Amino acid sequence: MNRKKMYSICAILLMLSIISCSSSDSMDNNDSMAMTNPTATSMPEPTATSMPTDNKTMSPKSKEISEVNITMSEWDANVASENSLKEGSIKLTLTNSGNLEHNMVLINDENYENLELTEDASMADETKLDILGKISSLQPGESGELIIEDIKPGTYAFICNTPGHYQLGMVNKIIVE
Repeated sequence: MNRKKMYSICAILLMLSIISCSSSDSMDNNDSMAMTNPTATSMPEPTATSMPTDNKTMSPKSKEISEVNITMSEWDANVASENSLKEGSIKLTLTNSGNLEHNMVLINDENYENLELTEDASMADETKLDILGKISSLQPGESGELIIEDIKPGTYAFICNTPGHYQLGMVNKIIVE
């Protein structure tokens, strides 16, 4: 093959590869531009509410709902008001005032400081608890509600069972009279 033809073929192949790379780069630039301008979407605020299934079966005594506000922040679980509630129905409102995600598990156990842990010791073992209700994980600033029907007199514990939080003291109690 003669040198002129070989140089011509190489020049044509070089030009074709430059053109194909150029149009691929242009597409990549458009794709990256689209990715750098995401569309803002708003997500609905989560609420964890346990509602009665049949209001007709509630006794007149249980129609009154005692309410208590609970605030959780890093390594603290506070009852915002008097923590003595009336027998019947209770409504717990949890507000996450911390910087981390928190949840709440309400349990029928006044011995809340010595709960059995999971095998990896990261949280209380929920399979070993008498759970009355839960409020699933809340992001900072979010709130959730839990309604318990026909609660009996006693001392009930609530914990944050996000891994590590229970062990760091995120426990407290409410008293139902």
